[in-house]
Amino acid sequence: MSQTITAIFEDGVFKPLEEVKVKEHEKVEIKILSCDEWQRRFNRIIEKIHKKTAQYSPEEIEADIAEAIKEVRAKKRAR
Repeated sequence: MSQTITAIFEDGVFKPLEEVKVKEHEKVEIKILSCDEWQRRFNRIIEKIHKKTAQYSPEEIEADIAEAIKEVRAKKRAR
């Protein structure tokens, strides 16, 4: 199981700011990513998306999304 949590670092210890579903003594791997770094990465991704979709109208994008949703729903019903 994978989960992303927000924590604060105080007195040499990471303290979760929300409930963490981990068993006592369970070994986990922690990746530290500051909120600022996460925001920078997110902004870069959004910029790339905007550059790649600039040639399409909002209506074309909306139509493609609607078609993709229909395809996913049809596949789920076929199971």
